[in-house]
Amino acid sequence: MSSLQTSERLKPFLDYFKKRYQRYEQKGGAYKLTSLGAWATARPEALVSFFPRLGLAKHHRFADLGCGDGVAVCCAAHYCQATGIEADWDLCREAQMNARALGLESRTAFVCADFLQLRLDPFDLLYIYPDKPLEALWRKIKDWTGTLLVYGPHFSPKSQAPFKVYTWERETLSVYVISASSRTHFNALTQQEGAS
Repeated sequence: MSSLQTSERLKPFLDYFKKRYQRYEQKGGAYKLTSLGAWATARPEALVSFFPRLGLAKHHRFADLGCGDGVAVCCAAHYCQATGIEADWDLCREAQMNARALGLESRTAFVCADFLQLRLDPFDLLYIYPDKPLEALWRKIKDWTGTLLVYGPHFSPKSQAPFKVYTWERETLSVYVISASSRTHFNALTQQEGAS
């Protein structure tokens, strides 16, 4: 699918979140302190740039760890089944409302919980926009096989270099492939996606 086709298909998603974030900006910005940390939103335009390049349609289950208002889940749901995990009840409800408003209920699920307390092995693709160092997550997924996506440059894992880094304007998305079989699988997916 060309980038123009992707942009057209995701235009309602971009328009919807642009309007929502304009309201946030009037109130001081799209961020919130929660019981487990701080939430700030990823830029929807950056997600629209990153996600088509990742071969998301070839993945089985995407999970956003600390999904906030669900912007990454709603974007990923255009490619695969997507789950948002969020400990803050208000943000979790907001994420569900956003998915419903975009007609994505059948492709999304939301769990109101601390992701560190849940099993993550059903997912083959984990996404996080971290607000703190990732050591606890890294310990949790040490035996997991899949791909970890880390939005932003602030809290990259210290114990492993990224397999690949995507950029859009000043935004970054680092790809960490956990296990050799995942690295081969990720290479095949992104090469197929690039050829389409």
